[in-house]
Amino acid sequence: VVTKGKTGYSLFLNGNLQFNSFYEYRYHEALVHPGFAAFSGNAKRVLVLGGGDGLALREVEKYDSVDFIQLVDLDPEMTKVSSSLPALNELNKHAFNDPRLHVTNADAFVWLDVTQIEPFDIVIIDFPDPNNFALGKLYTTRFYNLLKSKLKPDSSVVIQTTSPLIA
Repeated sequence: VVTKGKTGYSLFLNGNLQFNSFYEYRYHEALVHPGFAAFSGNAKRVLVLGGGDGLALREVEKYDSVDFIQLVDLDPEMTKVSSSLPALNELNKHAFNDPRLHVTNADAFVWLDVTQIEPFDIVIIDFPDPNNFALGKLYTTRFYNLLKSKLKPDSSVVIQTTSPLIA
């Protein structure tokens, strides 16, 4: 559900606020740019897990050194609305039109397990908080071992997490 109010647009998934356009840049800048700062050299290959709203993509696409971006998001409706709804498309700066972007709508856990792909320099993980089993598996040792197999030895990984006291 996308709403418009005094402070701009808000996106809700399953009744949970995902972002408000008035302040979302703070979250997405803080999510993406530290990964690039921590990586020594110029990142060429970036993996974004989750982030179907395109807002993390918007930040990744600011880096000219990047020549391949792989987005893996579970929900094809999320990537569809983010790339076609004018308000969201404008907010993510038409991120889905970038020729460097490759979108796969799949479960990230399964995708990591079955996909053979060249390793990544930077990974941005923008999953919802783990409030059920399906999401909880994305925060397991098995998940991170699968992820490690898709990384270069000097890769940088940034993970959205909430307080363990809350989730």
